[in-house]
Parts: sequence; structure tokens; C-alpha cells
Amino acid sequence: MNETQTRWVVVTGAASGIGDGVCHALADAGYGIIMADIDAAKLADAATFIPQSRTLLLDVTDPSAKEKLETIAEETGNVWGLVNCAGISLVKHFLLNTEEEWTRILRTNLEGTIRACSGIAPVLHGNGGGAIINIASITGRNPAALQGAYAASKAGVIGFSTSLAFDLGPLNVTVNAVCPGIVRTPIWDRILEKEAGETGQSADAIFARHTEPIPMGRPQSAKEIGQLCVFLLSDAARSISGEAINITGGMTFVDFDFNAAAAQLAAR
Repeated sequence: MNETQTRWVVVTGAASGIGDGVCHALADAGYGIIMADIDAAKLADAATFIPQSRTLLLDVTDPSAKEKLETIAEETGNVWGLVNCAGISLVKHFLLNTEEEWTRILRTNLEGTIRACSGIAPVLHGNGGGAIINIASITGRNPAALQGAYAASKAGVIGFSTSLAFDLGPLNVTVNAVCPGIVRTPIWDRILEKEAGETGQSADAIFARHTEPIPMGRPQSAKEIGQLCVFLLSDAARSISGEAINITGGMTFVDFDFNAAAAQLAAR
């Protein structure tokens, strides 16, 4: 794509993890990227590696995020897509969850996704069409232990994406959810650090145990998730909408050892 033909894509949670991988894959494919994230320092650093980019400091849980996204998209022009990567995780026994914790999960992962879509969908409609990709999780399809709030939030993202595909299809906007399995991101590192503290095992050993059920024999990378997004944003994928697409190396669920959390519960 040359400058006059460049299509722009908004990416939330762009500064790290899957969002960073998505940005790099999109940049390699010639897209301009509006990079939105809550961490100003990481966002500025990440943008230095993306040649054609704009940045937006954004908290997707803030109601003002809708207007901020819509404004920058209209100012940029030729916005073709949105990839919602902003998200947080919680691996904890449900009876140990605080209301603040599970509310924060739902507000970020589900409400934040809905809010970003509400800001960008009208712009895509005004531009004649486009594509929305919401990063969900295999946990949203097949929940396991210690993930009640997270699983609920990602199941909500999948359901919302399917419904939105019906609403936006007549406007030439596709909507799909992408369901990664295990991708070692800062979210996973925090999970591993917590589990290592509870079990006395090394983070690498715990991660290796989690990846054992993957038929392909390895975790996925953030850039692989990004490459799937590139395809879903392409003209070749204009008939793909309303889908929840697994990218897990064949794994069907992520399993967490609940024994440590159960022991904490019993001690209370």
C-alpha cells in the first residue's frame, strides 16, 4: 500500500502482549495503526517500532474512551478496522475473588470491548465498511478452574461479537472473535509468578506443564495472532463474519491447578 491507499486500523491494548504482536503483523502488511493503550510509557516505546502509527492514551473502562476513539479515527481518515486486544486476567478461586476484582475484569474485557466497538463502528459505516476483530480466549468457550470472571468476560466477548456481526453485516462491516490458547504475554507472566509463589516451582516449569496438552507441541506467539488478524482484515475474508476462531495449536482448553487456591480457601 502506498500513502494514499493506506488503510488504518485501531488497536486497543497495543503496547504489549498480543496487542503488540498484532501491531507488528499489521505494520508488516502495510496498514497504518492507531495504537491505543493505558500505559503511556509502554505506548510511546512500542510506537517507535511501528513506522506508520498514531498513539492514543486510553482507558477502555472510561466512558470517554468512546468519543476519544471516534475522534481520532475520524481525524485520521480511511480507518478500515478495529482490533480489540485490551484485556486483563484473574486466576483465583471464586470464593477468594473480591467484588472489585471481578468487576474490573468485566469492565475491562467485556465493557471495554463494547465501548471501543461503539466508538469505531460508526466510523467504519461512514467509510463504507471494514472489519472488527475482538480478541477473546479459548477460556471463553471452554472454561476451567479459577477463571470464573475471566471466562464470563470472554464468553461475553464471543456472544457480543456474534450479535454485532448481525447488526453490522448489512453495513459491510465484518465482526469476528479470535480465541487464542496459550500465548506467553505479560498476563501469563503474572499468572506464572503467582503460581510459582504458591507451588515453589519455577515459572518456566509451570508454563511447560500448561503447554503439554497442545497437540502442536508449542504455545502460540503474539505475532501469529496478529497474522490471523491480518487475514480477517483482508479483502479475502469479506465473507467471514460472526465467527469465533480458535488459534490454539489444537488445544481445546487451558487447565489450571486449583490445589493451591483451594488450600488458601481452606486456611481461611
